[in-house]
Amino acid sequence: MIAINPDWFWALAESLLDDGYQITENILVIRTPNGKGELVVKEGNRRVAILKLCLGHIRRGGLSMPSSIETRIGDLDSAWKEANQKVPCAIYAKEEASLVDKIVTLTHGKGEKAGRDKWKAVARARHNRDMSRGSEPALDLLERYLKNGRNLTAHQKERWGGDYPLTVLEEALKRLAPRFNVTTARELADAYPRGMPQKAAMEDILRDIGLESLGFAEIRNKDVDFALTRYGIPSIQATKGTPAPQTTTGGGGSAGPPTAGKSTKATRKTKAAATDDPRAVIRALKSFSPVGNRREKLVTLLDEARTLKLERHPHAFCFVLRSMFEISAKAYCADHLKSGGPKAAKATGEDRLLVEVLRDITAHLTKNNTDKEMKKTLHGAMAEMAKSSGFLSVTSMNQLVHHPTFSVKDTHISSLFFNIFPLLAAMNS
Repeated sequence: MIAINPDWFWALAESLLDDGYQITENILVIRTPNGKGELVVKEGNRRVAILKLCLGHIRRGGLSMPSSIETRIGDLDSAWKEANQKVPCAIYAKEEASLVDKIVTLTHGKGEKAGRDKWKAVARARHNRDMSRGSEPALDLLERYLKNGRNLTAHQKERWGGDYPLTVLEEALKRLAPRFNVTTARELADAYPRGMPQKAAMEDILRDIGLESLGFAEIRNKDVDFALTRYGIPSIQATKGTPAPQTTTGGGGSAGPPTAGKSTKATRKTKAAATDDPRAVIRALKSFSPVGNRREKLVTLLDEARTLKLERHPHAFCFVLRSMFEISAKAYCADHLKSGGPKAAKATGEDRLLVEVLRDITAHLTKNNTDKEMKKTLHGAMAEMAKSSGFLSVTSMNQLVHHPTFSVKDTHISSLFFNIFPLLAAMNS
């Protein structure tokens, strides 16, 4: 719930901390028939989850909790805890599950006018599958991908389990089924992961749909075969020897149509882009996988940056990029604090200037310039970030926020991004 919509979750937490639990609408629970008398919440999960957090029944570690909320929970007095230790519920027997389901459906279900909070596509599909026994091949495939996929981060797994462009995946499955020699989306979903040829290509499609870099426009484009040109998945006719639309290899040469019995690996290569091409920037970010603690927000910002089109949103991209550097620098300093690494804050507790912190981090990464290979890798980064006039320098990114006329273009970003990107990657490797 937090990963899908944190503002929505923590806003209710603020309300409960302010006023305690108010009896407005019942929490609906079902008593399990296992003899233990356990109660499963069917309606009111946010309220129950927040109360459990406040009362210490759920560990707060690992949650991206706002510091203000964490402080308030730590300051709760015994009177608040006593008043909110128990809350009234409408308790139903297991045999009454259909009645509870009807109530929940009227509250949240598929487009009902009585609905209070519109469910997202994943929640609607899961409800239809689990409660109405409906067929949801796209959801089944998504859930298997989240469990077995190797090209996504833990944060993406968490978020996409509740919020994912499922309708886009449904459209893609209908168009991809014939290429995998099956007739329906159900057959295609059931083939994953063990019985699916070109599994890696399918996982790339699932990831790109989640990142919203593959949508209805690309899938429905009649002039460009997205499956072949972007993922190297030939048509059935092509695999039988009929010429398929040509694509280009990573080396810039023309790759002929794949034929039966021959590997199609070459067609999966993407046409190379120059370093001043916005597509190269996004590709670099897609292959960037931060590791380490205290980087949850960094991953969220990275996901956002991957969806931005530089030619349309250059300033938004720079704002996100600036935040990524700031958070990465603080995380790096925290990682190496005990071993005498650089510090992100002054002795007074105030944040140091970012450019100073980055300079110290660069020195730490290069072992004070004794690591020649790392020094060579990071030379361009600090040279660009430290100068006052560079478009992607720390000074310029600050000016984007504060100066009334200073601005950048996508060409500025594309031409300079690969100077500074190695430092971002090194702080999160």
